[in-house]
Amino acid sequence: MYNELEIAFADAPRLLRYKLDDVFGAEFSLKGFDYPWILQSRKWRNSDKVLDVGAGYSMLPVHIADNYGCEVWALDDFGEASDEQFWTRNQEPREHIAKYPQIKYVLERLGSVEQSSLPIKYFDCIYSASTLEHVPTPMAKQVWSHMDKLLKPGGEMLHAVDLKLPSHRGLISLLKAALIDVFGFLVPKSYMTANLYYTPRAYLSVVNSAIDTRISSRKWGVGVLKMVLDPEIVFEPLDWVYNRIVKDDLTEIPFLRVTSLLIHIKKVV
Repeated sequence: MYNELEIAFADAPRLLRYKLDDVFGAEFSLKGFDYPWILQSRKWRNSDKVLDVGAGYSMLPVHIADNYGCEVWALDDFGEASDEQFWTRNQEPREHIAKYPQIKYVLERLGSVEQSSLPIKYFDCIYSASTLEHVPTPMAKQVWSHMDKLLKPGGEMLHAVDLKLPSHRGLISLLKAALIDVFGFLVPKSYMTANLYYTPRAYLSVVNSAIDTRISSRKWGVGVLKMVLDPEIVFEPLDWVYNRIVKDDLTEIPFLRVTSLLIHIKKVV
């Protein structure tokens, strides 16, 4: 069972405060919100055992280990399982890992407890930033279930999940997303899972089915209309979007407007 500590979208007032306070990682971008949000959302203790999911080359686990004295594990296979060349374009994973011996890098992916070397009920905190949206739809439930098994009772999860605004895909897409938000209780679970990244409600329904939670998007006000209409919602700046397109050698623009769905929950049993 989990208590919900925060379910929200990245917002401009907090991002500005993070930047003015010079919180580590604060920049006017989504990860520039996510990193300080993760750091500021809980009290870090030197006894904490922490897992960064999808860490890649991020310096956040290094910052947490060096500044709070935590035991930090970083989970990422750097594309080895799928032979993705993206990871070795500008850096070499093994060289990066060798620079930071204080971090326990694990070259795996979540989703299979039986095939994982990660210890069960071991971690006090599991977090991710702009990672879980890359999990293939059929694997999302298994990934959340796996994280649940890794987390201690009393432990916390903090996840910033990038969601593309349905308005970018046109009016029909926006109407479909709004209908899912309003009539989600009538929609088969299989449909919600198939449209996992379409709306916050669809995503949270999969989280609820994977672990013992009852997170309500309506209760927390994280609906599609808020995503589209709230002027304080933080979106990925266009220069970051285009840099990603160039870096990944894409020939089409896959998205323009993306925000972070913030999920902070605490395991109570």
